[in-house]
Amino acid sequence: MLAFADLAAYFDTIGARQLEDELYTVAEIAAKLKISADKVTRMFEDEPGVIDLGAPELMHKRRYRLLRIPGSVLNRILQKRRIK
Repeated sequence: MLAFADLAAYFDTIGARQLEDELYTVAEIAAKLKISADKVTRMFEDEPGVIDLGAPELMHKRRYRLLRIPGSVLNRILQKRRIK
């Protein structure tokens, strides 16, 4: 999990403009685009600006993903992939 200091440093790097963006969940985007949640996760997992609040994979536990996608990142990806 992320420590508070890590979150504070992250918010300092992304700036105030991105904090004003609306954050979307994977399920919200999947419903909007009418695609599976797994595909949305794969589309956004490595994009800069996406907030991953999940836990890493450990020896005997699977990775837990909890993505929050800012509206600006969503718009950028939709324009790049030309999905409407």
